[in-house]
Amino acid sequence: MTRVILALRTFLKLALPYFRSEDRWRARLLLSGVIAAELGIVYVAVSTINWNARFFNALEKRSWEMLGPELVIFGLILCGAIAAGMSSYYFVQTRTMRWREFVDQSVDNIHLRIGNDVYVFIQRTLEIGATFLNSIVALASFSYILWGISATTPLPLFGMDLSVPGYLIWIALAYAGIGTLIAHLIGRPLIAFNFKQQRYEADFRFAMARVTDYSEPVALMKGEAVERQDLRWRFGALVQNWVGLVRRHTRLTAFIAGYGHLSTAFPILIVTPAYMAGAIPLGILMQAGLAFQRVEGALAFCLSSYSKIAEWKAVVDRLSQFEAAMAAVDHRELPGAALDLAESADGGLAIHDLILRVANGEPIASVPELHVAPGERLLINGPSGAGKSCLLRAIAGIWPLGEGEVRLPPDARVIALPQRRYFPLGTLRQVMTYPTPAQSVAEADIHAAMIAADIGHLAARLDEAADWSTVLSGGEQQRIGFARVLIHRPDVVLLDEAASALEEAEARDLYRMLSERLPSAIIVSIGRSAVLAALHRRIFEMRASPAPVRVRPAEAMADTLAAAPT
Repeated sequence: MTRVILALRTFLKLALPYFRSEDRWRARLLLSGVIAAELGIVYVAVSTINWNARFFNALEKRSWEMLGPELVIFGLILCGAIAAGMSSYYFVQTRTMRWREFVDQSVDNIHLRIGNDVYVFIQRTLEIGATFLNSIVALASFSYILWGISATTPLPLFGMDLSVPGYLIWIALAYAGIGTLIAHLIGRPLIAFNFKQQRYEADFRFAMARVTDYSEPVALMKGEAVERQDLRWRFGALVQNWVGLVRRHTRLTAFIAGYGHLSTAFPILIVTPAYMAGAIPLGILMQAGLAFQRVEGALAFCLSSYSKIAEWKAVVDRLSQFEAAMAAVDHRELPGAALDLAESADGGLAIHDLILRVANGEPIASVPELHVAPGERLLINGPSGAGKSCLLRAIAGIWPLGEGEVRLPPDARVIALPQRRYFPLGTLRQVMTYPTPAQSVAEADIHAAMIAADIGHLAARLDEAADWSTVLSGGEQQRIGFARVLIHRPDVVLLDEAASALEEAEARDLYRMLSERLPSAIIVSIGRSAVLAALHRRIFEMRASPAPVRVRPAEAMADTLAAAPT
């Protein structure tokens, strides 16, 4: 019982935010539509069962006078069934998409499965919820019918009437309970199988995508055999889990299929002795059989939906895991995250007593004191592993681990050109203006930035869609980065090996162009080229620390500021 309550709380934590969002009134209206449609479906089912009783009684009496009106009533029931079914589908599908839009705006390779998990969660929630509501209403409606039939229908066996008040309901309850228990024993492992299957699928897709992205270096280093072995291992784990999933699901399907076929005959057999004894007419026999099926079906809700419930439970567990991980990341009291990022008083970039650490607490960089005035250009030098890129990440506000102060100009616009370039999918125009939407940037500004970065020859291809990270050369990609800086005109520019793919003369021209076009911007660069030293007013030397964690970072790091020619 505790596990059920915990699962319900987890589900509500994932589901309720949509019904409290800005789209809450539409959400509640669509939910009301779903409920009304399900009630309509149950009403049609009740009407159909009552119609069956009258119809078969008319057949038994061979009465055309009784049969004719029933055919007209059946036509009306048919229209109601069509309207209820159509409404249910429309409201469920509309609510699914609206809910999915809301969730998408808001662990292992979670990025490759989160979209599918969200869709399955919403889809299965609505399916299972609608079915559960239908079962509850059907149970109440048809139990009333079945109770009335039990009162007038004897159970003659061995020369005795073994009927008790509502005996057909008790038989249906026992029948459904036994079936549900057996189904649970067979299908319980499906939750774990479904959970693992999504993980293995995501791992395999991630490995495939990674090999595709790095196909050239893999080919150059003759790494095909190693990659093939790794993919084969990942695919083997996927197949092994899939085989277990299929075997378990096959057993469950076999039981449910047999149970379902037995359910079509079992209720008729229960009432047949009373019909054979002449205690009830044919219509009551058919009505009792159909009502028994609906009551038993409502009671066996978990059995009929077991595979969907298992998949839904696995998805809920994964989404709950993801939400917990994201909450931990967003938590202001993240262990080791004591870095203070705020506004400076003089409009410059100021760093005071900064120590950057990795997740285990080990220090990787130390900056006791540093100040960069507006319009000043600073070059950061140092060996690999000295923490140069981490310092830029801390200035950009995406490296919270450590302590100390980083002060930026008030309302500063910061743009960074990282070592690993990123180009969004779409047209070259979208690539040029990223992260600003292309429609928000004037055509003239894009062309001017491209000419200044010496990629004016690409202007004719602005509206061409392609995978630009593979179409353009490394130098062209870095020039696009400089063009982005001109388009956005930030207050602080962070350049991490931003011209490493260019010749020294080309890099010098780009840096000079940037200084001329953005005279008041703070420019902080990482690079080892001697050409860059002549383009920056100051050089900040960072050194890797050979000392273990027990040594104080300030003693293990050498921080020097040296003047350089402009």
